[in-house]
Amino acid sequence: MSNQAKPQELSSTEDASASIKNWVVPETFCKLHPNIPEKTLNWQLTNRHRNGLDKHVQIIGKKRFISIKGYAAWLDKNQEASV
Repeated sequence: MSNQAKPQELSSTEDASASIKNWVVPETFCKLHPNIPEKTLNWQLTNRHRNGLDKHVQIIGKKRFISIKGYAAWLDKNQEASV
């Protein structure tokens, strides 16, 4: 019997890891995406209930976490609406 993880188990672990890495605090988000100013992101997060970004924000304790993939989808949707 080997101790190697089954491909299915490994895949679910990788999926979970990717999902966790998707959620970052605003400071980290802005370091990863320097073209988005931190002040702009903070304003968007403050107004998330009005602008629809609330689906992509989680608050844990007093920290706000934003989904990188969710923000990209939200941005694409809002760009289409403004065109």
